Amino acid sequence: MKTIALTAMICAATVAGGFANTNSNINRGNERNRHALSYEQGTINHFRDGIAFHQRNVEVLWEQYELATERVRNSKGSHKELDADKAYFVGVYQDDIDKGLRVEDSRKAIAEIEAIYAKKHADRDAYEAKAIAKLQAQLKVELAQEKDSFKSLKKEYSHLINTQTLPLLLEVENSFARSNDLVAKLDHTADNIAIAAL
Repeated sequence: MKTIALTAMICAATVAGGFANTNSNINRGNERNRHALSYEQGTINHFRDGIAFHQRNVEVLWEQYELATERVRNSKGSHKELDADKAYFVGVYQDDIDKGLRVEDSRKAIAEIEAIYAKKHADRDAYEAKAIAKLQAQLKVELAQEKDSFKSLKKEYSHLINTQTLPLLLEVENSFARSNDLVAKLDHTADNIAIAAL
């Protein structure tokens, strides 16, 4: 009888231990699954952040380009300043004409001022075209680098392209396509300015 009781106790302990091990394995498995899901979600979030980073970089490059071209156009000796100077000098001689003083000489002086400032405007156009062409070249290089970096990110995380990330990817790719179109238009505009400056 003692043997049966002892055997029953051993069986009960073994079965209880088996259940404990099974529960422990299940818990460990659940923990691994939670960790794997957490890791994957973190990786997806990192991928999404990378996509947003590249999108913002493209926007910043264009903002910097616009600011730089405005600085060039508004720098010392701008068309606006030239027009103001010309208007002042023409105004002085026009006052003489209006008063009937040195009319013929004043008209000649105004014609000379017009010719001088036409040349200054042409020189200014050439200066701005050269400076803006340099900015455009820099913009192209930086956009190309950004696009290459974006392609690397996309390749690295290609296994994570899903319904969450695909719309973001498409938005950035569209942004690069629009940038390419705008840069092509800038090239065309720069060519026209350069031809006009000749």
